[in-house]
Amino acid sequence: MNAAHILMLALAVDSTQEPSRDSSRNAGSTHAARDTVVLLPEVRVERSRLLSLARRRVPTGFVTEIRLGTTGRAFETLSEALGAAAGLHVQQYGGLGAFSTMSLRGAPPGQVAVLLDGSPLSSAAHGIVSLADLPATAVERVEIYRGVSPLEFPVVGPAGAINIVTLDGGAPRELKLTRGSFGTWEGRLSGSAALGALAALLHVGYQGSEGDFGYLDDRGTPFNPDDDRAARRVNNRFDASTAVASLSFRPRSQMRITLREDLFHKIQGVPGLSAAAARHTRLEFLRSLTQLDATVSSPSGRTRLKASTGLSRERSRFSDPEAELGIGRHDSDDRLGAEHAGLTLAWRDLPLGGALELTGLLRDERAQLADPADGVADPPGSHRATRAAGAALEIAPLSGRLLLRAAQRVDQIRDRLRSRDALGSLAATDRSRQLVAPQLGLRLMAGSGVELRGNWSKAERAPEFLELFGDQGSVLGNPALLPEHSESWDAGGEWSGTAGPTSGAVEWAHFESRARDLVLYVRNSPSTVKAQNVSRAQIRGEELSFRLARSALTVAGSLTWESAIDVGPVPYWTGKRLPQRPGREGYLRIGWGWRRTEVGGDVHLMSDDYLDRYNSYRAGGRTLVGVWLALDPFARPLRLMIEGKNLGDERAADVAGFPLPGRSLFVSCEARLTHRKGDGK
Repeated sequence: MNAAHILMLALAVDSTQEPSRDSSRNAGSTHAARDTVVLLPEVRVERSRLLSLARRRVPTGFVTEIRLGTTGRAFETLSEALGAAAGLHVQQYGGLGAFSTMSLRGAPPGQVAVLLDGSPLSSAAHGIVSLADLPATAVERVEIYRGVSPLEFPVVGPAGAINIVTLDGGAPRELKLTRGSFGTWEGRLSGSAALGALAALLHVGYQGSEGDFGYLDDRGTPFNPDDDRAARRVNNRFDASTAVASLSFRPRSQMRITLREDLFHKIQGVPGLSAAAARHTRLEFLRSLTQLDATVSSPSGRTRLKASTGLSRERSRFSDPEAELGIGRHDSDDRLGAEHAGLTLAWRDLPLGGALELTGLLRDERAQLADPADGVADPPGSHRATRAAGAALEIAPLSGRLLLRAAQRVDQIRDRLRSRDALGSLAATDRSRQLVAPQLGLRLMAGSGVELRGNWSKAERAPEFLELFGDQGSVLGNPALLPEHSESWDAGGEWSGTAGPTSGAVEWAHFESRARDLVLYVRNSPSTVKAQNVSRAQIRGEELSFRLARSALTVAGSLTWESAIDVGPVPYWTGKRLPQRPGREGYLRIGWGWRRTEVGGDVHLMSDDYLDRYNSYRAGGRTLVGVWLALDPFARPLRLMIEGKNLGDERAADVAGFPLPGRSLFVSCEARLTHRKGDGK
């Protein structure tokens, strides 16, 4: 209750008590005074909504937060969770455990920065991060920044950023076991404890599957359906293990220090294309990510200092002893390392409701590649050093109803690259680049639950190691590559409100971007490709997301309309749709809960798509339907769940030649001793 309400109440009470203080007056006057009704003027209080941490990083941006584990689904994958967001498209090269990439607003996956708890997984060694290499069992929520990336992150993506947030010390103590089709298993165990200012978490998880689902084999002739046959996926097993541990120390409310370790290990078969299955290829991946964060705020909360550092180590081993993938024999053992340190200093409550944030970053990345089976001597190690600085200024006039934001980040990159060509000759490339990323944004609180937002930004992406010096096999390096450039803007709004037991929210955004100097792999010889700056693109579209809740019923969904056209100089491609970018994509989820039962279903629709730049290989649209049922037979902590996926048994291929699973069933049992944040139970 604010001061205006207190004053109104005091006046009303004083008016009703006035007759009692003049009790010597006649009774008629007293009776008349008690019957008097005092009408007070309407008081309206306008203030900004309390923003989440993700929204506070870019208050003018379009940000989506997805919290996992809040529905009754028995087996929720990251691909499914992210596919429900507006403006985000997941490209899958197979079923569970297979390589999967993410595209934001039609941009190439390499333009999307991917982070784990704020530490970058996107790197100079691999600019594209696979969803299959993320700790799926430990994910609490996902922050999706569409278009504008937070400058405080160690990497800035031209198309936006995706921050995977794992469990913390407040996570529930739970045990969950899942069994499903195609020999799929998942198990997870989480425990947390707090003692005074200390909070600790330990999580271990496992996912594995045989992946032996049936599919339609086109035998390498996609335009001749007469020779298609039913087949079953082979060499598609994977086993992935996750371990997360964190220790948080909070001696006072304005100070917090967190140490976190994330281990991820996966070993899998690499089955290749459906028409030419590879039976002996193997891939093993190991990643260790250590992070230390410290945040200190002033007692008034007007200033905040955050220091963070991270240490990443990766080892990737790939074996193709019989050259089944068609790129020669390989037995690689690649080691990648990175360290970063960042500092953020923020001031709030400046004149005009302003805020200022300054960031600084140091990052070093190294790659040591080894492949004794390819017949070429291994090159010396390569190194990239990044020094970055950024500043963001916000002012909020009109009593905070209007917010204006201007920001810029400058990255200074120094490369020392060492590579060998197919003949074994050593090539050395030392080069420095400067990347500049300006941002402008505004937000207007229009009242009645309406908020309007708009942004403009420019960004650049430096070529990654693979594009610059190749892989000593079928991919040739090109040290002369220019950074990719993009300019984008968006505008839209959001409405949210409640009416009795019903609450709802709707968000719409229009986006446009133009990109140039896009890096694409162009055939250089019958057996090799080479990265070149050969393309330009123009992308525009609309995003719509909505949510409605009334009592036990919830309805949520998203729609994306998108046009991605090649406007580059190559006549064969100009005017064609960019491949693997469906023009329409939608998602709808309905859930209903009653006492100890929850029933839900979802529908994921995708329009037709082209799988090649010539627009000759067309993939038809698809509709995937799923349902689930969750029961609490003995109330908490035990919960039983059953889920069916792809009930229509559609045999789809997201990327040419890599089939997706058909109809599947999953059953899980969960024992939770404490409640997850946001459960509302």
